[in-house]
Amino acid sequence: MRSHHPMHSQSNLDITYQNALGWTDPSHFKIPESGSDAECAMLEQVEDLFTDYTYDNLQVKLPKVYAEKIYFRDAFKQFNASSQLLPYMLQGVNAVAGVQFVFNHTMRSKDEFFIEWTMSIRFKGKEDFESSIGMSRFRFDSEGQVIFHQDYWDPTTLIYKKIPIAKQLIGFVQKRL
Repeated sequence: MRSHHPMHSQSNLDITYQNALGWTDPSHFKIPESGSDAECAMLEQVEDLFTDYTYDNLQVKLPKVYAEKIYFRDAFKQFNASSQLLPYMLQGVNAVAGVQFVFNHTMRSKDEFFIEWTMSIRFKGKEDFESSIGMSRFRFDSEGQVIFHQDYWDPTTLIYKKIPIAKQLIGFVQKRL
């Protein structure tokens, strides 16, 4: 049976992505001056959300950090509303024993932000955290809320290798390359 939903892609330049680039363009919004207290506060709220990546913190802070209308895409899903994003993130937190984010580097370019991070996940039944690096692109509205969040992250080693059939397939492909 064929699925009526196209396969999700983290990096496909589909029409939803192209439209989001248009309506979230920083030129449509008043973004705080570079290096200002307002810019620091705006970025701090994002960092506080992710570095305390717990069910309770997400539930309280995500609706304040993200505008209702958003464009969000990670390696697994794409959402157009923060009310859709919140249950997805809460479900993800419940699926693991712990998640930690460290923001390593933030760069501002043309009034949008690129944040390089390290994510560590402790899977249920495991003692150690496993880590992966990634980067996220953020755009904000005039109120300092996130309206665009695109992750650039390869889940192959951290997530997909936990799925038995995917682990075998990835191992097979890696041996052939």
